[in-house]
Amino acid sequence: MRLHLLCGVFLIGLHSAAIAAHPKVQHSERKLNTLDPVSLQEVAAQELRYRLPSYIVPTHYKLYLETQVHTGNRSYSGSVDIHLDIRQQAKTIYVHQRGLRITSNELYAFNPNTNLTFLETLRYTEDAEREFAVFAIRRALAPASYVLHLDFEGELRVDDDGFYLSSYLDANGTRKYVASTQFQAISARAAFPCLDEPALKATVELGIKHHPSYKAVSNMPIFAEAGDLDGNVVTYFETTQRMSIYLLAFLVSDFLYTENEAAAQRVYARPNAINQTLYALEAGVRIMDALDEHIGLPYRSYMPKVDQVALTQFSAGAMENWGLCKYREEVLLFEPGVTTYRAQTTITTIIAHEYVHQWFGNVITNEWWSYLWLNEGFATLYEFLGADMAYPERQYRDLFNVQVVQRVLITDAAESTRPMTFSRGATFNAILSLFDNVAYSKGGSVLQMFRLLLPDAAWRQMLRTYVQGNEFGTVNTDNFVAALTEAFDGVVSLPEGTDVERFVQSWVNQAGYPVLEVRRSYRGEMILSQDRFYGNKIVNNDFTVWVIPYTMMEQGDAQDALLEWQWMTSKAVRVPSSTPNDEWILVNVNQTGFYRVNYDPSNWYMLIRTLLEDTAAIPMHSRAQLIDDSFHLARSNRLDLEIALELLGYVRHEREYPPWEAANRVLGYFHGRMRGQPDYVLYELFVDTLIGDVFVTLDITTVAPDERLLEKYLRQVISSWACRMEIESCLTATRDALEREVFDAEPVHPDVSAVVYCYGLRTAPTVAFQYLFGKLLGSDNRGERQLLINALGCANDTEQLSSYLLAAIGGELQVNFNAEERLSILQSVLSTRQGVDALIEFLTENYTYVVSLLGPNALANLVQSIATSTNTLDEEQMLIALLEQLNSVLPASVSASARTTASINLAWPSTREGLLLRYFLERYNFQPVQSGTVLQPDA
Repeated sequence: MRLHLLCGVFLIGLHSAAIAAHPKVQHSERKLNTLDPVSLQEVAAQELRYRLPSYIVPTHYKLYLETQVHTGNRSYSGSVDIHLDIRQQAKTIYVHQRGLRITSNELYAFNPNTNLTFLETLRYTEDAEREFAVFAIRRALAPASYVLHLDFEGELRVDDDGFYLSSYLDANGTRKYVASTQFQAISARAAFPCLDEPALKATVELGIKHHPSYKAVSNMPIFAEAGDLDGNVVTYFETTQRMSIYLLAFLVSDFLYTENEAAAQRVYARPNAINQTLYALEAGVRIMDALDEHIGLPYRSYMPKVDQVALTQFSAGAMENWGLCKYREEVLLFEPGVTTYRAQTTITTIIAHEYVHQWFGNVITNEWWSYLWLNEGFATLYEFLGADMAYPERQYRDLFNVQVVQRVLITDAAESTRPMTFSRGATFNAILSLFDNVAYSKGGSVLQMFRLLLPDAAWRQMLRTYVQGNEFGTVNTDNFVAALTEAFDGVVSLPEGTDVERFVQSWVNQAGYPVLEVRRSYRGEMILSQDRFYGNKIVNNDFTVWVIPYTMMEQGDAQDALLEWQWMTSKAVRVPSSTPNDEWILVNVNQTGFYRVNYDPSNWYMLIRTLLEDTAAIPMHSRAQLIDDSFHLARSNRLDLEIALELLGYVRHEREYPPWEAANRVLGYFHGRMRGQPDYVLYELFVDTLIGDVFVTLDITTVAPDERLLEKYLRQVISSWACRMEIESCLTATRDALEREVFDAEPVHPDVSAVVYCYGLRTAPTVAFQYLFGKLLGSDNRGERQLLINALGCANDTEQLSSYLLAAIGGELQVNFNAEERLSILQSVLSTRQGVDALIEFLTENYTYVVSLLGPNALANLVQSIATSTNTLDEEQMLIALLEQLNSVLPASVSASARTTASINLAWPSTREGLLLRYFLERYNFQPVQSGTVLQPDA
C-alpha cells in the first residue's frame, strides 16, 4: 500500500528528488505522533486484549450489500454469512465491527452433506473500545464448522476509510458520487462484520445491489448480473482465493475503463479522465509480464485478472487489493504534454510497487502487522527493480540508493527509531503508525543487501521457494529465514559460528544501523570496528552488534570485477591489508550494505584526490555514497567537516544524477542555515563554483527527444540551484520560456515546467502570475494542479502572495479547491523568505479560517515550518509576534517547540558546525572554474 504524499515533490523547483518515500509513509507520519517508551510498553502489553481468540477461524464469507450511492445517499445495508471453524469448545463468538448496526443474527451448524442446521438466535453485546460484537451462546459449541448469519446497516464513511463516499465533477460540472473501499489495515470491520486480522484468511463471495446507471467492480470478475424488481441491478462476483480480509475491495461508480483483453487488465477512471489511462494500462501490462518472468510464478496462476482504479479521493495513495489495485489520480493518470517525467516515474514505480504486492502481500501475507516489512520491504525494492525490468532504458534502479537508502539512513539514525519487526499494539492508530519508513524504505534497503549477496538466479529461486512454501498463508521472519537459508546453501559462505537466522535477525530485530569504521595502520593491516550510528552524537557504550557483509575495492581495481564478500561479526577486528600506503580503499562498494562507512583521514584525502583528478575511477553509486556518508559522519562529529566539504567540492566535475542528488541534500541543508547570515555571499560563491561547469553544458528550458531519464533529473537539480543562486542567465532563460507560453502560446515542456514556472515568475510581469493561476483553475489534472500550486508559491511579489494565500481559504475570489490543495497553497509559499513573511502576515489575520477549514494540526505544522525558516533576530521577532497572536488556538507545546527551533537556528553560526563551515568558505577563493581545476586556498 502507498500512503498519499501531500505534495509529490514539495518545493519541486528548489529541492529535487522524486518521491522519497511511499505516499502511505508520508500519510502515517503526518497523522500520528511518535509514541513515547512508556506508551509503547503499555500498548504492547494490552495487544492481546484487542486480538481475536485463536479458537475462532473464518473460512468463507458470503457478503451481500445494497447501496444507493448514485444519489449521494450514505446509507447502505447488507448481510454476511461468516463460515467459522470453531476449534475448541466455545460459548462465545467474537466478530469485529466498527460503526455498524447489527439488526439480526442466526447461528447455524454446517455440514457439507446436510448443509445448514439452525441452532439459535444469539444475544450479543458491543465492545466499542475493542471494536467487537461479542455473541453469547446458550449451549457450548463443540469443535466443528458453523455459519453465523448477520444482517446489518451502515453509512458510507466520509474519511476515505472503510466503505466510503467520494465524488467528482463530470464534464458538465455535475457532481457524481462514488462508493469505494480502503480496508488496510483494520477497516474491513467498518464496512461489514468480519474477523479482521491478516492471518485469518478466507474466501469471499460477494454480491452488490446498485442502480443500473452504475457498475460494480471487485477483486474477481463478474459472475452474473441480475435485475431486481425495484429496478436495481445485483452484480455477483466469482469467489476469491483464500485471502486476508483487508485485501477485499469493491467500487460502485459510473467509471469507464480501457482494457488489454489479452492481458486481462483494465484501468478505470471517471469518464472525463478516461483518456489519461493509456499509460497506466501499458505500464501495468509490461510490469506484470516482467514480474511474471522474474519471479517465475505467473500472476494468472493465482488470479484471473487485475484492474487498476484512479480515484479523486483516496487517502492511502495506492493500495494492492488482490486483483483490484486502487490509486489516487495523480499517481496513476498520465496526460501527454502535461505529465512530467517525475510524475511518470512516480506512476511507473507505484504500479510496480502494487503489482509486486500481488505476490508479497497477497499470495503470502504478513502474519501480523509487526512483520509489515515482509510486505512493504519487497514492494519498495521492486517498485524500482520491477519498473526497471519493464523499462530498462530509463535506469529506474539507479534511483534506489539516493531516493530510498540514503533517505532512510537519515531517519533511521534517530534514537527513537524502531526495529523492522515491531509491534505497538492492535488499535487503529498503533497499527497505522507502523506504516513508516522502517517498514518501507529500510525494509527495501535491507532486502536489497540480502539480494546482492546472491547471484541473480539464486535470489529468484529464493523468491519462488518463499512464495510457494507459504502459498495462500501468512509469513513471519522464520519463513523468510528458511527460504534464505536454502538459497545460501552452497552459494554464500557465512563466517564461522554464524547462520542465516543470526544474520537476518541482527538487521530486523535491532533498531538503527551501524557505522563501519575503517582505520588503516599503513603497516600492513586495518582495524575494523562497528558502532550504532546516531545522527546527532557518538555513543561509546552501545553494545549492539550486526552481522555486516562488506565488499572492498582498491585503487586501480576494475569496476566490473567480481568483488568478494567479507564479514564483520564482532565489535572490532584486525584485518591484514596489502594495499599500498599511497593508494585508497573503498568499502561497501556501491552502497550495497545498509550502513555507513568512515575512514581514517589519509584514506579520505586519497579518495578526494581521485574524485578530483579521475572522477570515473570510483563507481557512480559509491560517489553518491561518499558524499552522503561524509556529510552525516561530519554532522555526528565522527569526521572533520572540512573533509566532507572538500569531498563535496569534486562535484564540479560530476555529470551523473545520483551523486548530484546526494550533494543537493547537503547544499540544501547548509543553504537553510546560511540564508540571512552576513557571509551568505560566500556560500553563494561556493554553490556557483560547484554548479558552474555543469550548468553551462545544459539547456534548461528544452528537452531532447532521446534524453535519458537521469539527464532530466540532473538538469532539474542544477538549474534549480542556478536560479536559486540568482544566476542571471538562469533567471532570464526561465522568464523568457514562461513569457513565450504566456504571450506566444508556445507551451513549456512538462519536463522543465517546474523550474521554468517557479523561477520565471521571479522576473516576469504580473500577467504571468495571473496566467498560471488561471491555468490552475482550468486544469482537471491533479498532478498538473499540484505542480502549478507549487510554482505559484515561488512568486516574490507581496501582493501576488497575499492574494494567493487568501484564495486558499476563499477570499474575494471563490475557488473550489479541496482541503489538501488549500493546505498545499499555504505550504507552497515556504519556498522563499518573501513567502514565509507573507504567510506570517496571512496567519496573523486569518488563523481562525485556517483552523476551521484545515484543522488545528495544519496550523501547528505551518507554524513549525515558519520556525524552521527563522534565521535572524528580525525573523525571530516576527515569529514571536505570530505565536502571541495564536496563543488562544495553538497548544503550548507547539509554541515552545517553535521557539526552540528558532533559537537553535539563531545559535547555529556560533556552533562548531557553523564556525567550521565559515572557516572553510573564508579559506578558499571560490570562483566558477573549468573542469580539472582544484579548489585553491586564498593566498
